[in-house]
Amino acid sequence: MIGASDYSELWMSPYIAIRRMATISETYGIGPARTEGRFKKEREAWTTGVLALALSKLKADEWWLEVETVDSTPDTKLHHIDQTSGRNIIQTRSIEVVDWEENVADVMEVIGKKCHRGYPGHYLLVVHARHGGKEVYVEEVVKALRETRSPFLEVWVVGAVGLNHMKAVRVAPGGLMVDLERGDLEKARKQPAFLKRGSRGTNPGFRELGHAFLPIP
Repeated sequence: MIGASDYSELWMSPYIAIRRMATISETYGIGPARTEGRFKKEREAWTTGVLALALSKLKADEWWLEVETVDSTPDTKLHHIDQTSGRNIIQTRSIEVVDWEENVADVMEVIGKKCHRGYPGHYLLVVHARHGGKEVYVEEVVKALRETRSPFLEVWVVGAVGLNHMKAVRVAPGGLMVDLERGDLEKARKQPAFLKRGSRGTNPGFRELGHAFLPIP
């Protein structure tokens, strides 16, 4: 068993991160799951997990997410282990997560505030659309971001649009849209649930934790 919320050096599959948030909602109720501070890291992990599913669907790569436990930023990281060279080469994406709340009409208001802060140029901004059915006018957002001085390598908007349907839209650069159905989540279930990073000689090594259990907070 892994300690509850013990995310230190722990990599989770997208399936675990997304199902974990669903379990919190079922246990404590949707309201507390959406708003209480004690679940902030789990909400950020859910958002990052949706992006990981989208990236996996685009290129058939496996991505794991890591919740940041030491520094204040980034909120999470995504990792892909490239073994095409015969070695473990880690590709990492640093993720800044922000919520688009229901009382904010325009997603550019959320993105714009983040763009005015000094984030490193390799960061990805991922906006979780919690907007009560408001529509994302992708072409308008793409155009607005072309005219905005953004520090981010990429900007994505993700959200649930139905019981078994999620969507991820890359609004900078370009207008790339990925629809995610229940089958995409079930496919991710085949990925090892948890990895712990260790060391083997001079190359990074990884240990699968098998059927480890990570309790909810």
